[in-house]
Amino acid sequence: MKPLYKTIILLVVLAFSINLVWEVSHSVLYDWDKEPLQNNAYFYISRILFSTAGDLLLLTMIFVAVSLKNKNISWIQKPKKFDYFLIAILGIVFAVFIEKRAEILHLWSYNANMPLIYGMGLTPLIQLALTGIFVLWLMDKR
Repeated sequence: MKPLYKTIILLVVLAFSINLVWEVSHSVLYDWDKEPLQNNAYFYISRILFSTAGDLLLLTMIFVAVSLKNKNISWIQKPKKFDYFLIAILGIVFAVFIEKRAEILHLWSYNANMPLIYGMGLTPLIQLALTGIFVLWLMDKR
C-alpha cells in the first residue's frame, strides 16, 4: 500500500481532473447567452474552473463524511460497497440542494438539450455521485 498522503494527493488530482472533464462536457447544456452566464471565453474558463473547484470541495466533504463514518481515512485504500453507496447518496443529496438553490437564485439556465428531472438538470444531478464513485473505483483499481 502507498503512504496515505500520496493516496490523498492522487485522489484530489483525479477528482479535480475528472470533474473538469465533466464540467466542460456538460457545459454545452447550459444557456451561456442568458445572464448571469456570459458567452465569452474569459468568463467561460473562469466559470468552469470555479465550478470544478466547487465540485472538488463538495467531493472532499463527501469523502470526509465517509471517513467520519469509518472513523478513519484509510478506508480510501480499501473501500467497501457501502462506501460507494454512501458517496452516491451524498452526491445526489448535495446536487439536489445545489440545483434548487440555483433555481431560486437564478444562477444559471439550461438550454433545450438539457434533460430535466423535476426541473433540475440530469447531468448536474448525477455528477457528484458518478465522479465520486469513479474516482474511488480508480483509486481501488490502482
